[in-house]
Amino acid sequence: MSKIVCVTPRIIYEHGVEKQFVNTRYLDRLTERGVNTIMLTLNNPNQNEIFDVCDGFLITGGWDIDPKIYGETNEKGLSQHIYESLDQIDRDVILYAVNNKIPLLGICRGHQSLNVFLGGTLHQHLESHESLKYDHLLFAKKDPRFMVEEKILVNSFHHQAIKDLASSLDVLATHEDGTIEMVYHKELPIFSVQWHPEMIPNDPISKKVFDTFIQLIP
Repeated sequence: MSKIVCVTPRIIYEHGVEKQFVNTRYLDRLTERGVNTIMLTLNNPNQNEIFDVCDGFLITGGWDIDPKIYGETNEKGLSQHIYESLDQIDRDVILYAVNNKIPLLGICRGHQSLNVFLGGTLHQHLESHESLKYDHLLFAKKDPRFMVEEKILVNSFHHQAIKDLASSLDVLATHEDGTIEMVYHKELPIFSVQWHPEMIPNDPISKKVFDTFIQLIP
């Protein structure tokens, strides 16, 4: 039976109508590896019944997390397009995955959500990490969970980043300025990246991210 990965939704408004969606790029990286996908939806009354059918979870990129969750205010308006329902589903998925030891991959916002909902904090704005397509230099640690060269190049499309790391996470890669770009749970098959591997599917590092995730799913 095929593995099923459940993917978090995001929100868009068209002509005043709220719509839930998943970027096809995320789905393609999973289905091309023989995995079935399900888009999760918001505000289900018995969502754990849905989570129970998921063999793995992908938390996608998107807008910002409400800083009040990690003990800060948004009085300067640095955190943008906050949706309580998105924060809630990211939180619920992460805690379900942790409590049930289910493999999980977080990408961009998903990377930040993993840190926040496990007890960490974020930088609400960075000036130098937006729209850097292919030459974002990272330094990777030698770790059997994700073996790559010491220096890797990725893309970068984010204006927030991990500040205080959650105690249950290990850092696997950082930008040359110290920004935390990849983390792995110390005990569980859960990891996340700040960049967007789904956007450059033929890149060896992108392939490594998705192959590693799929191999974690029993």
